[in-house]
Amino acid sequence: MNIAEGVRHRVENLLSSCIANREPSREDAVWLEGIGVDLRGKLQAVGLVEPTQPLVIDQTSLDDYVAESIHRVGSNRKPGTVAVWKQVQSELTKLMPKGILLAEVTKGHAKQFHETLKKRGLASLTVVKHVRIAKQILEDAVEWEKIPANPFAKIKLSASISKNNVEVTRETIARLMPHCDPTWQTIIALSRFGGIRCPSETLSLRWANIDWEQSRMNVPEPKVEHHEGRGIRSVPISPELMPYLQDAWDRAEGGAEFVIDKPSYRAAANTGQGWKNSNLRTQLLKKLSKAGIAPWSRLFHSMRASRQTELERDFPLPVVCSWLGNRPKVANRSYLLTTDSDFDKAIQGGAQSGAVRGEIGAKSGAAGRRTKQQRVEENLVNQRGNNVFPEESQVKSTDGEGITPEMRKTWFFIGGTSFFPVETTTETTTKLPLFSLKPKNKFSRN
Repeated sequence: MNIAEGVRHRVENLLSSCIANREPSREDAVWLEGIGVDLRGKLQAVGLVEPTQPLVIDQTSLDDYVAESIHRVGSNRKPGTVAVWKQVQSELTKLMPKGILLAEVTKGHAKQFHETLKKRGLASLTVVKHVRIAKQILEDAVEWEKIPANPFAKIKLSASISKNNVEVTRETIARLMPHCDPTWQTIIALSRFGGIRCPSETLSLRWANIDWEQSRMNVPEPKVEHHEGRGIRSVPISPELMPYLQDAWDRAEGGAEFVIDKPSYRAAANTGQGWKNSNLRTQLLKKLSKAGIAPWSRLFHSMRASRQTELERDFPLPVVCSWLGNRPKVANRSYLLTTDSDFDKAIQGGAQSGAVRGEIGAKSGAAGRRTKQQRVEENLVNQRGNNVFPEESQVKSTDGEGITPEMRKTWFFIGGTSFFPVETTTETTTKLPLFSLKPKNKFSRN
């Protein structure tokens, strides 16, 4: 069938549909969608198809919609959050084509916005945060059916995995404290040994929040109080922090409300746009200079991260996060640090580990020279099922001695299918044999 015949066939079908007062068939409807404007106009002229509705484009500009969205959702956000959203609004205004309509924003515009932010040298987390906010605003437009799809939807966001925080050692704090007045000693102790946020939590902490009997602080959380179930958390008062709090209590004047009794600090930090660092960072830099200590990155945040890293060594991460007021995902990404003590611990255990590996290698080489009959006999012994620890009556060492209960106390998994028994006595491990065990369920124990 040539093109002319095909058109004639479709026209006859459309005519039949009109006479029978029914909708065109699915095949005819699909054909109509693909025809040109001229042919469709001819069919409309003779009444075979309905005139198409002109496409109406929403004339709302991107600038206007962003302002409307921020105004609408701002009532449920902290002032500081709204301020960041307005920063993104300003960036969209500068980086998008002037006067562009909301409906005209394409995936190309979104990609270009992302790339321009990265080229400006902003921190990776800042770029991610600003693009994510832009994505949220455009998704809001989708939900209100202003646009059919979010042009930012497929922008892949990945922040740098490197942490900006650094370890602030206890030795550094010990050198710094003599150069600080009592108030600043308390501020630093709350950050480094209490792990609380500065300035928002430090300057919000009241004496009524201190439970001396239970050695706990009920720390206000201005930063996250708008989230359901948040607003205050219980934090243990560590032995390192307690002397500084007791000293601050002893010095507090009658009727003092706040632990850090500095109204000027609160006035400068707690603004209408939310909590800010004000001049606390500047003052701490001066004290570091007096102490001859090089300043570290993110002065207060690094002290908080150092405390969380310490606590995580002794307590489960969810417990530590409940004390520090963050989530495990955030802690792993931004707080937990690899410290010099971690390297020292690994190095100190390295020589002993090397001796064990050398012993294993020597015995593995000897095991490789066993006869086929010896290997068959050992395989029969290992058919005891899932029990990784064989009975000493059924496994003999190369010198004919069985494994005693004392020798079964500690076992190390070395690799693939090998386990190496280590005595808990003071004798060296060089006299202990290596046994090849059945690999199934190799981590189960009797």
